[in-house]
Amino acid sequence: MATIDELIQQLKSDDSYERSVAAQELGKRRTLRATEPLIEALKKDPSPMVRNAAAEALGENGDRRALQPLLETLNESEPVLRQSAIRAIRKLGDPRAIQPLADTLENDPDRSVRYTAAYALTAFGDPRGIQPLIQALLQDSDSNERQYAALALGEVSDPRAVNALTTALLQDSESRVRQYAAYTLGQLGDPNATDALITALREDSDTTVRNYAAQALGKIGDRRAVDALLQAFSADKEISVRAQSATALGEIGDPKAIDALSQTALNKDEEVTLRVAVIHALGNIPHPRALETLIQVLRDNDGGWTIRYHASVALGTLGDPNAIDALTEALFNPKGDYQLPNAVAKSLAKIQHPKALQTLLNAVNEVDDDSITGWWIRDAALEALAERREPEVIPVLVQALQDKSAGVRTQAANALQKHISAHPDIILKLPPEDRNRLGQILQDQHHKELQDELCK
Repeated sequence: MATIDELIQQLKSDDSYERSVAAQELGKRRTLRATEPLIEALKKDPSPMVRNAAAEALGENGDRRALQPLLETLNESEPVLRQSAIRAIRKLGDPRAIQPLADTLENDPDRSVRYTAAYALTAFGDPRGIQPLIQALLQDSDSNERQYAALALGEVSDPRAVNALTTALLQDSESRVRQYAAYTLGQLGDPNATDALITALREDSDTTVRNYAAQALGKIGDRRAVDALLQAFSADKEISVRAQSATALGEIGDPKAIDALSQTALNKDEEVTLRVAVIHALGNIPHPRALETLIQVLRDNDGGWTIRYHASVALGTLGDPNAIDALTEALFNPKGDYQLPNAVAKSLAKIQHPKALQTLLNAVNEVDDDSITGWWIRDAALEALAERREPEVIPVLVQALQDKSAGVRTQAANALQKHISAHPDIILKLPPEDRNRLGQILQDQHHKELQDELCK
């Protein structure tokens, strides 16, 4: 990898492509040492490609010394360069740019440059940027510009933006514009968009539009959408729309959806991707019937490891102590599913109940066989215990430093390292041999990681 000095020197290369690459890389490094060389390239490089790259890099770099040179670039003849400068100015976030951007919005001869200036003004919170974007979304003949305007309006919380986006969602002839409108309405999260999104979910011929409409309804969380989402979940011809509708129902969290979701979760003839989406949706609805379904799915050994895995994750999301027994069974008897113990242990760690913690401690203390299953269980429990901060965890981790499995010993050391800041007094009081053992394992791991990096 080239150093900063090497990249700065590369800005003087005879090859314009090399200079452009150097500018891009300097932007990624975000070092103040690159500011002056990049400004020099912006002002004087003969290649438009390099000057564009320099402008973009100055925005990434974040050094406000670049503001004035970028503002001066707004007077250049090349529209693409002016756009690059505006995008960089927006990233700098310096309010001194607001008036020059407003002047560009009003006077620049190029339509795309004016739209870019409007987008930047909305990012600064200046209302002057909203109306030109609305006009572009609803009136521009270029669908690419309408897409761009739809995304840009996601930067503002303004009723005018929501109204324009719902109009575009329902009326624009281009599916891509409707897709962007639906997506942006989800980002804005305004309940005033609910009716239009329901209409799009029910009536739009484009699968992606319906997907984004369902996604947006989930983000908004308006219970008025539940019936429409249930209809799409049950009847839409596309699995992806059904799955996204299930996800949205979970985000809204209305128990009214549990029966339909549970039927699909338990139906082994349904597509796996749909069942997975449904399972996670149930994990977002804190209700006894949702819990009952997820436990039933987890205990179904014929359901497949993927389904059981996601059921265990969903139970962790619910965080209900009534799931502890089922999760304990799955942890100690994973039925050959090597990925299951890890998910189950993490879910147990999320449940703030002494019984869940004790299950994880038992998994480390009591599973001492040399089988691969035993290693899965101990390793998973130790990784999960790294996320718990109760002091009673530490003796179990210390004991695991002497495990027969090198992987388990390393996992225990990593978990202890996370406990050092929470309980430094306990760690410091450990017997010297235990502290030395911990230090040696961590040192050996560091050396291995360093060696692996050097051998790439």
